[in-house]
Amino acid sequence: MTGEGLRAGALRGALVVVAVLLLFGAGLWTVSRMGPAPAGPRAGSGSEADVEYEEDPLSLTVVPPRVPPGTASVRVAAACAAPPEKTTAQSAAFMDSVAFARAPSGTAMYADAELDPELPPGRYQIFALCGTRFGSAELEIEGRKGPEPKRTATTTITLTPARPGDWRDHPDGERTSAELGSGWIFFRVRITHEVRVPADDPDVAALRAGAAGGDPSTFVSERLGSFSVRAPRSLFGLGYAAPVVRTDSGAREAVITYTALDYGAVDPSEPSTVGVAYDPPAAEGVPRLDAHEIVVLATGWTVAGVSGPPPLAQDAHLLRLNGGDRPARVAFARDGTTGPMAYFLGENRDMAAFLEGTDPSDQGPEEEQVSTGPLGMDADGFVGRAWVAALVAGLVAAVLLLLSTLARALGRPWWRRRRNWVLVAMAGGGYGWYLLVGEADLPALLLVAGLPALALLSTFRAANGRGDLPRAEAAVAAAVAAALAGLVLAAWPLAASFGGGPAAGVLAVAAGAAGVTAAVPRLRRLFPPAGLVLLGAGAMLAGMAAVAGHAPPSLMWLALVVVGWGALVFGWVTEAGHRWSAVSAARWVAAATVACGAQVYAVTDLDPRSTWTSLLPEDLLEVAGTVAFMSVPLLALTMLVVRVRRFGGSAEGLTEPAAFHTAVLLLLLTRAQTVDPVAGIMILLVWAGVFVLLPAPRAELLRAVPPEEHRRLVRDLIRRRSARAALTALLRQAGEGDDFEQRRQALERAGDEHEGPLDSDLALTTLAGRTPWQNALASLGVGAALSLPFSVVRISESLQGLQAGGQELAAAALALLSLPALSMVFGYFYPRVRGTNPVAKCLAFFLAALLVELPTYVYTLARASIAQDDWVVPPTADGAFVGVLVAVGNIAVVSIGLGLWWEWRLMWLAGEPWGRVRDVRTLRALAAPLAAVAIAAATTAATAMVNNVIAPLPSGPPAAEATPTPTRTP
Repeated sequence: MTGEGLRAGALRGALVVVAVLLLFGAGLWTVSRMGPAPAGPRAGSGSEADVEYEEDPLSLTVVPPRVPPGTASVRVAAACAAPPEKTTAQSAAFMDSVAFARAPSGTAMYADAELDPELPPGRYQIFALCGTRFGSAELEIEGRKGPEPKRTATTTITLTPARPGDWRDHPDGERTSAELGSGWIFFRVRITHEVRVPADDPDVAALRAGAAGGDPSTFVSERLGSFSVRAPRSLFGLGYAAPVVRTDSGAREAVITYTALDYGAVDPSEPSTVGVAYDPPAAEGVPRLDAHEIVVLATGWTVAGVSGPPPLAQDAHLLRLNGGDRPARVAFARDGTTGPMAYFLGENRDMAAFLEGTDPSDQGPEEEQVSTGPLGMDADGFVGRAWVAALVAGLVAAVLLLLSTLARALGRPWWRRRRNWVLVAMAGGGYGWYLLVGEADLPALLLVAGLPALALLSTFRAANGRGDLPRAEAAVAAAVAAALAGLVLAAWPLAASFGGGPAAGVLAVAAGAAGVTAAVPRLRRLFPPAGLVLLGAGAMLAGMAAVAGHAPPSLMWLALVVVGWGALVFGWVTEAGHRWSAVSAARWVAAATVACGAQVYAVTDLDPRSTWTSLLPEDLLEVAGTVAFMSVPLLALTMLVVRVRRFGGSAEGLTEPAAFHTAVLLLLLTRAQTVDPVAGIMILLVWAGVFVLLPAPRAELLRAVPPEEHRRLVRDLIRRRSARAALTALLRQAGEGDDFEQRRQALERAGDEHEGPLDSDLALTTLAGRTPWQNALASLGVGAALSLPFSVVRISESLQGLQAGGQELAAAALALLSLPALSMVFGYFYPRVRGTNPVAKCLAFFLAALLVELPTYVYTLARASIAQDDWVVPPTADGAFVGVLVAVGNIAVVSIGLGLWWEWRLMWLAGEPWGRVRDVRTLRALAAPLAAVAIAAATTAATAMVNNVIAPLPSGPPAAEATPTPTRTP
């Protein structure tokens, strides 16, 4: 038997080796059929403009590149995999538009372009666009003779006086009104670039194709360098007109003229100068000039200073410079005057102070620096410094409080499981790196890839020995995720090698085989190995293709993110809910995926060259960052609520520390969503409000009360209240004797005696036969309904004022959920709420809501009152006061309404009419309902009669607006 077992094991091992070798060989054959890898887009680096526009240029080839005159056609090939209808080319050498077709390799496009038979000798530029990639090539018609003309340029800068209205010849002069008071002296700076280049120069072809039509300044600065004008007051920044190209028939040279105008003003009562700065071109891939001379002419102004290369010639009103690779600056003063200029010329404050003999603080641009606090107070004064210190202390305390509450919300059992330590290290490292370093790409990739695998592993470990989540089912779910990931990885190489149809067939067969093993009970034990085999095969194919130099498409990465997100949702919701249901898990995965997709779609701002099926690398990283730093935290909070739901299935949920701290954490996060510096203080006030609402629990109120006991307690309460009412009526009568005393004693005993272990005076403070979670959902609905009118008005005011963008408005709207969330906490922990009856408890809720809601509202209204934001019309003092009263009235309506509704609900659950405890025939019993109605009516009337009483949503401090600068660099 031993020998037969060894032979059987050796045979199985040999079969496995053969299968692996066959799979490896099939992978090599598949990858060998893939065409040459096209150059894909790459992420830019450097300046913001580079990040926005940089992309690998399109590889364009002209065959042959040199042809004799009279050639009929040439072939144009582009290394691009875009569809033929998205590929186009144009050139002055083509007779007509060209039609591209896909090459047999599938990774290139080609077209036969018909040439003009009358083309003179010279070079002709060919521009092509394939998808979002642009490229160019050069076609030469042979037959030119003689040396190539040089590329030279002469820049003439003219500074002359101007009169009001002269700026109408500026490119923006007709669209903008620029009027100043009397006394200002106006000037005009005219910059003319005259560039001489060969007639077939690439710049000539680009200009004829409209390259400088949108932004001539960028086109000029890349070739001639950037010019800017500095003045005390800028009316119109340097603006370029359309370039002019001049050439004659048969001429070998073309002249390109660029003209720009700038208008400014100086105050004659103050010493001032005007400066012109030149910075050499730094763009790569642009033809350079052989010579560049700068000539400066001034009328009414004196050349007062110059920095950079030594002037070729200089006079009072003339300056000639060599426009090479060194920056230059020229300062002018009005004839007969002078002014500070050393700082502009040298850009060194200390050196300028030494040269001019002034204080260093007097150098540099005159900008008024005002340091203000969050509410416009002077931050340099004692009150301002104390306010800033309080804000810093509040932020530090709030951060520590949030971390402590989060740790307690997870619970001690969660921390005792060591597998969760890996989750803490991964999440803490990723989010910490993002917050401290500011780099989101690497931690986002680690979180998106690592969290799903860790979630599945944790769920598999949690299922060990549990009856509600069999370990085999957890293994099947992990195998499903592995199989889907393997199919996604294999789809790219298969589709690139054999086409979409055959690849879909192969993947369908593989998925069907795995599905059969999962559906047949006797074969189900083979499904986890089948999932691992699919994952290994897909990873091997994708890895071999990547090693061969092929770049995986962005659609594959998006599909992997979706698979990982589904695995993460399944793992977390299963472990948080402690129960297994295939239908429930599918619903959770589908709902969470749709929510995450909607969030990614709303937040991600795609590059114009990207589509959701073909993302640029930077857009793909942005999607991963959105999932890692927005969707995953929201999912984690949702899972905490799911766990609270599990705790709230019984009365033990009232005393569960994790449930209490989860509720506190959710309330704190309704204020942590804003980036305002006072968020720390708001969080601390919310924390204080929670402890006002929920004091130390009373043991007798924390036990489960069945419906039968609740009905008995309520009836006993009604009996005792009736006896006390009768005793009160008896004592108001004038009576003496034994009969009166016996009746009094009997009524006193009837009012004091109660049945059962719980005092019936507390009948309206129990769970009333419901679970904490059922009570939480009921109070959440009532709180949301009562606060809905005021919330709708606030959102409407913010939308009408256009006070924030979509993301800011969505984040600020979370503040409106704090009152319904507090109502949910009220219902969940109702027996623990301060007070011995629903109306008394609603008063505690009112005090807590004031601490939670009112400070944020008052601060937002105060910030609007001082008109820090241009988009806010500041209300008057009376309007602000009425606005605060309206907010308090809204909180009072929600509080009293919730208390009265809860009292009615408790009586309804006991099968007794509400009138047994709330007698509508007495004014005292009607005090609370009438107060709620009066407050609601007053709030509605004040809202309708007073303008600007509804504070805008707290969307954080306004973004600093860019003030117009006196210079404009082309």
